[in-house]
Amino acid sequence: MEVIKQIESIQQQNIPAVLCIVIETEGSTPRKAGSKMLVLSDGKINGTIGGGTVESEAIKDAQSLLNCQGTLLKTYNLSTDLEMHCGGRMTVYFETLVTAAHIIIFGAGHIGRALSKMATITGFKITVIDDRPGIFNSWTDECIEKIEAPYITAIQNLTFSDNTYIICCTYQHNFDADVVISCLTKPHKYLGMIGSKRKVDILRKRLSEEEGFSEEQINSIDMPMGIPIACETPEEIAVSILCKLVDVKNKKHEKD
Repeated sequence: MEVIKQIESIQQQNIPAVLCIVIETEGSTPRKAGSKMLVLSDGKINGTIGGGTVESEAIKDAQSLLNCQGTLLKTYNLSTDLEMHCGGRMTVYFETLVTAAHIIIFGAGHIGRALSKMATITGFKITVIDDRPGIFNSWTDECIEKIEAPYITAIQNLTFSDNTYIICCTYQHNFDADVVISCLTKPHKYLGMIGSKRKVDILRKRLSEEEGFSEEQINSIDMPMGIPIACETPEEIAVSILCKLVDVKNKKHEKD
């Protein structure tokens, strides 16, 4: 029951994890069928499938699975493979707990607001952050998490994962740049910034010459973000960005 409660908690917090369940045993084994263990990306566990070498190997297998997502069925021969005195066999089923794709929008202006509204119907979890007092007073959508706080403070208190999509569209170029710099080393699936060619060129130069980021890191940022379509209004720009996010999300298994 404790593992089940933990699953609910990590899904609410958007934390990647793998559920390991012993589905079959033979001979002498430390735990029997039905035993469960939850493995987080840092190797921390909740529950146990028996401890010792078999559990250590299962944790490694679970962490490897997090990189590609999906399921795995593996049998461990405790005597010949793992040199455990039990001498039996255990078959363990692994399943990644895929959390909802999380869009974090920095900036609650016209584009941020339009994007957050549109994204609610595409299955994303949405968080919008802005430091302007009262900016969210007229927002009524309860499905959107709204954070009124300085951008860097919010970043320090947020949870990022490989399923996080970061959008920078604040009301000042310096804020966008600060957010990009702060988030580039955070786990994420996508990082994009709105801006003109000049704005993008200025940031690229700063990232390289002042912040010391590599060319590969800089090129990983989508800027100016979105699908290149002819768009003018905030709503049209939001459509362009959302199309890009959906495209990135649905191509996540391409390299498997």
